[in-house]
Amino acid sequence: MFFCLVTCACHPQSSRTIAVIPGTTATEFWEAAHGGAEAAGSQTGFRIYWNAPTREDDIERQIALVQRAIDAEYAGLVVAPTNYLALVGSVRQALSKHIPTVVIRSSLPIPPGQGLSYILNDDQETGRLAATRVGMLLAGKGQVAVLGLDPSRPTSILRARAIEVELAKSFPKISVVEKRSGSSNTGEVQQIAQEILTEKPSLDAIITLDVTATEGTWAALAALRISKRVKLIGCEQELDLMAGIRHGDIDSVIAENTYEMGFRAIQAIAAQKRGEPVPDKIELKPVLVTKVNIDKDEVQRMLSVNWRMPH
Repeated sequence: MFFCLVTCACHPQSSRTIAVIPGTTATEFWEAAHGGAEAAGSQTGFRIYWNAPTREDDIERQIALVQRAIDAEYAGLVVAPTNYLALVGSVRQALSKHIPTVVIRSSLPIPPGQGLSYILNDDQETGRLAATRVGMLLAGKGQVAVLGLDPSRPTSILRARAIEVELAKSFPKISVVEKRSGSSNTGEVQQIAQEILTEKPSLDAIITLDVTATEGTWAALAALRISKRVKLIGCEQELDLMAGIRHGDIDSVIAENTYEMGFRAIQAIAAQKRGEPVPDKIELKPVLVTKVNIDKDEVQRMLSVNWRMPH
């Protein structure tokens, strides 16, 4: 009797709740996605359960949170995997239980369909934007380093390849003279960046492929007092990086539209619950954020970290 009462009491809540589990809650990068999810939840009548590891490299914690959402039989699951392979089993289990699932930002090696869809950042466009910005800043001639390569993340590889392809095609006199892997530790990245800058004194610009790489490189440029000479173009946004753009220490950041990812993911699950078809995959275009456009409304919405405010 007690089990029945508990089950009946819990089921209505879980049936109107969608779990959203990003890579981490320790950075501001995902708060815009939280805002998008909450806005779409309000429109569609779903509650949002938002939780994530405190560290982006805590893969086991993310798996555990996804498993908890599956066990609770929530109405849907939205997840931003931090590892290309680690969540494959969990996502397949969610699909086997007929829990509509949307994977955002980075893909998994599972084809869409049967309740699974993808809402991704266009990482090749991210790379092209970074390369085009460097080409403009250097007037088509110079030396560039790429920092933050992670072979375990397809996102990183796609961006790096797109940078090289675009430079070779549109700016053949700009050469990539150094490519380095990054780290999840800002201090370690700073050390790597300082080594590159010391070994390559003629370097004109650095393109960083993730937030940590950008933060560490910014610190290295500041320590060496060359942030005005060596241009820094970063991928992925954080609030403190925006301050760097305003002060001129960071030239630009290619921002991902995580607000729209969160918003569309909840809409897609709501549509599936109504029996409506949803696209297998959507790729959202990133935006180059500079001192010129940082205060425009559409950019500020992408950068907002206050998910409680209406957008």
